[in-house]
Amino acid sequence: MKRNIVIASHGKLAEGMKKTLEFIAGKQTQLTVLTAYTDNQPIEKQVENLMSQFVPEDEVVIFTDMLAGSVNQKFFPYRSRPHTQLVTGMNLPVILAVTMEPTDKYLTSEKMRELIKQGREQLVYVNDISVEDDDDDE
Repeated sequence: MKRNIVIASHGKLAEGMKKTLEFIAGKQTQLTVLTAYTDNQPIEKQVENLMSQFVPEDEVVIFTDMLAGSVNQKFFPYRSRPHTQLVTGMNLPVILAVTMEPTDKYLTSEKMRELIKQGREQLVYVNDISVEDDDDDE
């Protein structure tokens, strides 16, 4: 089994996400990026070509930028492909978490939900965080 991670977005968001991920976690050989609408290629063909590269035993975890976006819509039919997970509204913490998961077995739906929950917890309105002065620091 081989785990493949796809980061797909409108424009170059996916490319930036990959660069930041590799800055933190090192080179990711199992990672593929799809930057839609940057080279005048139809998104349908890009997705089809990308997904045809994977053998049936391969695990494919796909991250897209927006639920109602065309990029996610073109990947939507592949969610029923065996060993395929489709996640939208991606953020760096959830992608990082998936890359750090052991690759000796397929990710379960339950594990994916857990990782997504952890990623959501990293989306925080920081203005709501108050910092108490600590007298011990003086």
